[in-house]
Amino acid sequence: MLDDFLNLRYLGIVLLLSLTGLGLPIPEEVVVVTAGFLSHNGEIFKWQYAYLACLGGALMGDVIVYSIGRYLGHGFFKRYPWFARLMHEEREVKMEQVIKKHGFKVFFIARFLVGVRVPLYLAAGVVRMSWPRFLLINTFCATTVVSITFWLGYRYGNSVVETIRESQNSLTIIILLVVAIGVTIYLLRRKRRKLLEATNEAASSEDGEKTSENDRIVA
Repeated sequence: MLDDFLNLRYLGIVLLLSLTGLGLPIPEEVVVVTAGFLSHNGEIFKWQYAYLACLGGALMGDVIVYSIGRYLGHGFFKRYPWFARLMHEEREVKMEQVIKKHGFKVFFIARFLVGVRVPLYLAAGVVRMSWPRFLLINTFCATTVVSITFWLGYRYGNSVVETIRESQNSLTIIILLVVAIGVTIYLLRRKRRKLLEATNEAASSEDGEKTSENDRIVA
């Protein structure tokens, strides 16, 4: 499939990177490194045009995902139970706070994680992150990552593709494990807190009954 898209030359690069931004399970970096590698001798791609196509495709996919979240958001996604559970009102507030407080860091890290970018950008649209802030942060992050990976492909070629694929998958697994552990700890603490609250309520109820009984005896 990668070969078919690259046969379309620069348009193929733009289309393929737009699709990866929309959730196509191909790491963005693999496409960019490949484009950089094929630009090395200038026979297949001119590096200037290939680089601009990579950057344009990466940004286009991100903008489309953000726009879907922003303009279709609540009314569209809440028709689907899985998204309603994922982005309920309380979580929207928390996501909005995270984006406001750690916007740059969150967006930058997400570009390296498989399957994380699309939900994040959808959420950014749903919580109405401002267009100027989204474009500024995302353009900086995309330009940085695309520039580095394109140069690596241009300079070192195929060996970098395998390294990126392996490291990206490993990094994604580590991040997901950390998140799973964090969620487990949170749920256990929440359950413990509820048990303590129930115990305290039961104890308060018993104390109240004893007080009432003592009052009746005294009376």
